[in-house]
Amino acid sequence: MTLEQILEDLKTDRVKKCILDSDMYNEMDDQYALAYCLGRPDKINLLSINAAPFDNGRTATFEKGMEASYREIFKILDVCGRNDGSIPAYEGSRVRFTAENDWAPIDSPAARNIIKTVKESDEIVYILTTGCCSNVTSACMMDPSITDNMCVIWLGGHLFEHPDCAEFNLIQDYAAGQLLLNLDIPLILLPACGPVAGGTQELKFSIDTFRSIKGDGKAQKFFRDDFVMQFAEEDHVLNNISEWRRVIWDIAAPGVICHPESYTFKIIPAPIFGDDHKYAFDSTRHKIIYMEKLDADVITKDTCEAISSL
Repeated sequence: MTLEQILEDLKTDRVKKCILDSDMYNEMDDQYALAYCLGRPDKINLLSINAAPFDNGRTATFEKGMEASYREIFKILDVCGRNDGSIPAYEGSRVRFTAENDWAPIDSPAARNIIKTVKESDEIVYILTTGCCSNVTSACMMDPSITDNMCVIWLGGHLFEHPDCAEFNLIQDYAAGQLLLNLDIPLILLPACGPVAGGTQELKFSIDTFRSIKGDGKAQKFFRDDFVMQFAEEDHVLNNISEWRRVIWDIAAPGVICHPESYTFKIIPAPIFGDDHKYAFDSTRHKIIYMEKLDADVITKDTCEAISSL
């Protein structure tokens, strides 16, 4: 598909085949993104979930981050009543791309899952990539033919107006991000933040947003009460929780599938992630789809309604 055809495809009523590639244990937003996917079966056919690595101090190493993410997937599937094996999970990369290995792709069950799923699909597969892009970059390099039948939706980098591009997901495996942007593949880039409004940083939940999740089931109690209080305690805001705001970045990826009309997209030459952690631009490069802004109210409300329906 061309990029124009992908933007048109997103507007159709067809339920979209998706893989969620996520650093599930890194923060609290990946868990909401997974629940969002599960709560919108009218929009998303979640085929599988890949564990992405990370290293932010919550785990000892990059590899341990992936392993913790893999375990967290099953925890959230259980919370959502879907831990029956119908949605398989796969371990991702344990290492970063390196010059010592000539920037070779990193073989993993997650990368092979992407390849197998896309090659066997009779329609486009959307890869919702909400962590570092090691798995998806590896898959595209291992079998470039899959890029004819897939689209990567990646939360990576900052808005172009930001002084640098070194957003968290990107810097977890910076070379993987550089390589991904150099590949001529269908890509929707969802930037994080910048000095102007518009990035995924707009997806801010207040305590009232969390409390708008309705119902008394296991999933509703977890995402409205228990899980929220755990992070509120970590943020030391329990005495002033009415003023608390938490950015739930990763719901932006399933939001593209559920509400594409709530995003402002632009087809542009692929930017370059420079070695100096700054953007560079070249008008002759292949094109990607870049998100300029989103309607946060629509996506946050739909997320809470999707969780309420679980």
